Amino acid sequence: MPFSDDEGGPLERIVLAQRPADGYEFDVLEPIRYDDPVDGGAYRAQPAATDLASVPPFLWSFIASYGRQSAPAVLHDAQSRAADELGDRGAVLAQRRVDDRVFRTALLEQGVPLLRAWLMWSWVSADRTIRYSAAGLGVLLVLQTVVGAALVVAATVLAFAQPWWLLLALVPAVLALPWGAERRLMVWLPYSVAAFGPLVLLHLVALVPFRLVEAIVALVSGGRPADVVRPTVRG
Repeated sequence: MPFSDDEGGPLERIVLAQRPADGYEFDVLEPIRYDDPVDGGAYRAQPAATDLASVPPFLWSFIASYGRQSAPAVLHDAQSRAADELGDRGAVLAQRRVDDRVFRTALLEQGVPLLRAWLMWSWVSADRTIRYSAAGLGVLLVLQTVVGAALVVAATVLAFAQPWWLLLALVPAVLALPWGAERRLMVWLPYSVAAFGPLVLLHLVALVPFRLVEAIVALVSGGRPADVVRPTVRG
């Protein structure tokens, strides 16, 4: 029973209120608790605003913004807010590193598939590193991820002609070593982008024309074409 309600019983529901009625954020109306089996920590998410799992709308067909990941996402939002209040960037970074690991553990305990849990962990961890690491490291993370993914894709294609090109795919793992505590993240990012980036692009090939048709219909009917970018609007 990793998650529980405020009375210590099994978490049978997460009580939310949409804000506003056509928005994409929610108010958590009742606290939830989580007992971490790794470090023994006890965590409590107070009632507050949440967007559940912060998955961009165009990726919802891959990973939904709610579901088995809802309780871990609510907890992670609460822990992230608490970490931000520490003020010092170093302290925030250290606390967020712990919170992101707890998020991954909670996802797995909720039955989220292993690959999906690690992908979600890698995204929130990338956000943490970009926002709170020393100047320039965020840019380096993005560049190394893009270049590493390109090398993996190139190695896969070139290997059809000469198998030894597959050695090129080891470069991102080697380049991750100097990152120390973040080396696991720097392995996951380029390889996951290389593996799933083409699927996302294929998805966009179908999604973009649909959104364009929606925008045209909205324009002709007197609506706002910009509203079709999200299925809901910002409050």
